Amino acid sequence: MKVFLKKSSIFILAFFMLFSFCNTSFVGQTVYAANADITSPEVGKNYYGFQLASVKEEPKSKSTVMMFTHVKTGAKLMYIKNDDTQRVFDITFRTPVTDNTGVNHIIEHSVLDGSKNYAVKSPFKEILKGSLGSFINAMTSTDYTTFPVASTNEQDLKNLIGVYLDAVFYPKLTTDPNIFKQEGWRYELPAKDSALSVNGVVYNEMKGNYSNPQWLLRNAITQSLFPDTSFKWDSGGNPDVIPTLTREQLISTYKKNYTPSNSYIYLYGKLDIGEYLKFIDSNYLSKFDKVNVDTSIKTQKPLSNIPVKVVSYTIPKDGDAKKKTYLSLNFVTGSIEDKETNVALSFLDYLLMGTDNAPLKKALTDAGIAENVSCSFSMQGAQPIFSISAINSDEASKEVFEKTIFNTLDSISKNGFDKDFIKSAMASYDISNRSENLVTPMLGGNGLILSQTALSTWIYDKDPTMYFETDSVMKKIKETDQNKYFQNLINKCLLSNNYHSLVVLKPEAGLESKNTENTAKKLASYKSQIGETGVNSLLKGTEDFNVWQKTEDSKEALETLPKLSLKDVKPEMPNLSYGVQSQSGMKVLKHNADLNGLSIISFYFDTTKVPQDKLQYLSLLCSLLGNVDTKEHDYKGLSNEMLQYTGGNITFVPSAMANSKNPDNYNPKVTAAILVPQESISKSFDMISEIINSSKFDDKQRIKQIIGQNKSALQMILTSGAGSTAIMRMNAYMNESGRYNEAITGLSYYKFLQDLDNNFDAKWDSISKNLKDTCNLAFNRDNLVVSYSGSEDDAKVFSKEIDRISPKINSEVLPHQRYIFAQPNKNAAFSSTAKVQTVIQGGDLKKAGYTYNGKMMVLQNVLNMGYLWNKVRTTGGAYGVQSAFSSDGRVILASMRDPNLKETLDAFKGTVDYLKNFKATDSEMTNYIIGAVKEYVNLKSNGPLMESSLCDSMYLTNSSVNDLLEYEKQALTTTPEDIRSYGDMLDKVLKQNMYFVEGSKEAIDQNESLFNEVIDIGK
Repeated sequence: MKVFLKKSSIFILAFFMLFSFCNTSFVGQTVYAANADITSPEVGKNYYGFQLASVKEEPKSKSTVMMFTHVKTGAKLMYIKNDDTQRVFDITFRTPVTDNTGVNHIIEHSVLDGSKNYAVKSPFKEILKGSLGSFINAMTSTDYTTFPVASTNEQDLKNLIGVYLDAVFYPKLTTDPNIFKQEGWRYELPAKDSALSVNGVVYNEMKGNYSNPQWLLRNAITQSLFPDTSFKWDSGGNPDVIPTLTREQLISTYKKNYTPSNSYIYLYGKLDIGEYLKFIDSNYLSKFDKVNVDTSIKTQKPLSNIPVKVVSYTIPKDGDAKKKTYLSLNFVTGSIEDKETNVALSFLDYLLMGTDNAPLKKALTDAGIAENVSCSFSMQGAQPIFSISAINSDEASKEVFEKTIFNTLDSISKNGFDKDFIKSAMASYDISNRSENLVTPMLGGNGLILSQTALSTWIYDKDPTMYFETDSVMKKIKETDQNKYFQNLINKCLLSNNYHSLVVLKPEAGLESKNTENTAKKLASYKSQIGETGVNSLLKGTEDFNVWQKTEDSKEALETLPKLSLKDVKPEMPNLSYGVQSQSGMKVLKHNADLNGLSIISFYFDTTKVPQDKLQYLSLLCSLLGNVDTKEHDYKGLSNEMLQYTGGNITFVPSAMANSKNPDNYNPKVTAAILVPQESISKSFDMISEIINSSKFDDKQRIKQIIGQNKSALQMILTSGAGSTAIMRMNAYMNESGRYNEAITGLSYYKFLQDLDNNFDAKWDSISKNLKDTCNLAFNRDNLVVSYSGSEDDAKVFSKEIDRISPKINSEVLPHQRYIFAQPNKNAAFSSTAKVQTVIQGGDLKKAGYTYNGKMMVLQNVLNMGYLWNKVRTTGGAYGVQSAFSSDGRVILASMRDPNLKETLDAFKGTVDYLKNFKATDSEMTNYIIGAVKEYVNLKSNGPLMESSLCDSMYLTNSSVNDLLEYEKQALTTTPEDIRSYGDMLDKVLKQNMYFVEGSKEAIDQNESLFNEVIDIGK
């Protein structure tokens, strides 16, 4: 992406003539042209095969946007120039969907399985193993497939770009049939008398997605609204249809779509752009010609009728179908290029449903239609969708659901919103806008966010910078009669809009069992029809494929990959310093940070005064605070004040702050956190005082609503198959802090909410009293820690407020409780209607006689990118694998969306022998080390809010920057001998015999003897 000195031109020409006959790596690294520069870009000028089409300043992101077109191929390229060292590259292809085979999804996986210049079986795995990248991935959307990478190390970025460009333009998928079998689907027949089965990474991934009702609801919505376009199909693939895809269809689709003429290339950050342009052109794009490929995205004409689409999802055979239906009213509101309307609708979404007192949410909640309601405005497509959904409802409520929505919208269109509410919501937007760039997620940073924002319009040949700023639209709205503006918007896009649908997703008991049985019958029928010759062919095919999977890459092939050296590892610790002092009976932490005029203030209340039998009320209490009346305000007025002064950013969260080196030693806390502008610091302290001191727990209907909402939200988490439930359960096996957290946020808490909801009237008096008592006990000045992050000037205001609020916080001396939790049954399973499993095994280092060492970061990378990837993901077909070694002693091995169960537990046992016999060259070991320490290398790019949070966490968990530096130092000196020595350690850990599975009821029932307890969470 950059340019040269003229004196060097002859030398460079000669060099690249030689270079063109070589691999695109040199001395282990991708080589770019040197000393290239575009200091004064000229529109219309040709730069290394790219013509500069436009230059535009983007003041909000302090960037310059340059748009290029590659002359020879027509490839489009965007470069966002700024001083951000979290650099991003992305190449995207427009890939409209034509069926449910998941062909684009399988291509996305397959192109990363070897290419012309990088002939290993999985360059993707190999670069993950040894890259410093903060984001290395690929995603398939409804209308495009994108391959983004991000890194703060520029040489690393160059290496990643080389590997990715080779992957998308010269993949081995066109010549090696095993890639399609591995990533897409294949028949498996290990023995003649075995049942025929289907396996494949994407196939199993999508089986996991199709176990999730929310995924099915999303698909049903797009099917109902876009019956004549590509958006009616599932780009990920329907697992029932994926096995109909042929390799020939895959290759044909690849050859059509993966051409430079159909590509969108994106670069972001502090780069010498000419050097990169030259590399991309000379090594890849110049090898292609322009082709006319029609990948245009067709839009749907408005429907003549309003469709009502009814779809079923599965619950257990003996499951209760009552209150388990999803209802969704969905409007197509126009075009992606109508910026003003779309920005306004994003805000209308918040006005209607963003808070509990927002008028539409309140109307639907008060109508008792569902346990939870939500609203979303999606711009992931050519035609945006405004959806209003009810969760845990009944099919019979669909008419009331529709009527309530339209009646409420009609009332607003005539009478407007509450003026105080609009004023508060606008203030909330301003605070949110100021905080927008403060949280730089480790996964790719702002560059990745802008990349995805650009694609939302660029892919439709519209201005990719259209949504980089939205302030101008909001400014226009503020300067108008706001109520009238939104009244007109509601009339235009919702009330007068006949282009809408109603979707009903209803439960069907035993549906998955029927589908599984039908699939088994089809496979058995197919096996019987193909005769002995066909069966022998399947046997040989299975054996040949297994041999291919187990064949390791040659050293020569591995050496073709670009690599970093340890010299490239330059960790820069962020500002993690903080001051600690005692003030007004409290411990006060201060951290200087530039938060764009905002401050983050956190109160960490010691809740050890709350008895064990009230801990679940403590969790419920946190969800009620700020959402119920106080003595000074009804909850509607309180919500408006919170919006106006803090952007609604006051949260109360219970947790166990575990000692970083001993999780049995923990501090139960409730964290009250506020993100607030300087001018509202004093007001925010008043609100905290009001909420903790004068909240009222006597509104029976309101509290019942919130209990139902909490139960519904937690039920969705428990049944999502995301793995968080399984990890929480494993932590509860291992230590006291894990058991505390499970009690207040896990299955135990869900059962508590379920009991309250089912017996609410009978228990009301007890509920109200317990909430009052728990609130009085939880918020006390004893052991209170208050944290401040922001400017030094605002810190002075904060200090004054600390002195002012101190007398308002209860200082009564109360006894500290000692909690004794029973360890949950080890080796348990949560069964559900999921089609795949999450399998987790783990243990405690300390109980095995070991302490944590930074070398275990490298051990983790060795297992993740070596044994577990090969054995559980590649061979077993699981979508995801993970090992984790924590400084507090926890060890976890996990698989996600895994078609296997016992086989994976057996594979976990195999890690011991793998480690004992581990071998690695110096080069391979360097890769493992670099991939392990990237977590520390990328710390500085996390953003000031994350830095502030990390400072608090270190103080509260007894850790320090010195710990991080020591762990990194240990990791950098890891040897193969160290890794081999951990074989005995892991053997002792796994012999603690702690595992947990959540997933398919059928798979769990087939392995019933493995479990001490099976809990059906799908009922």
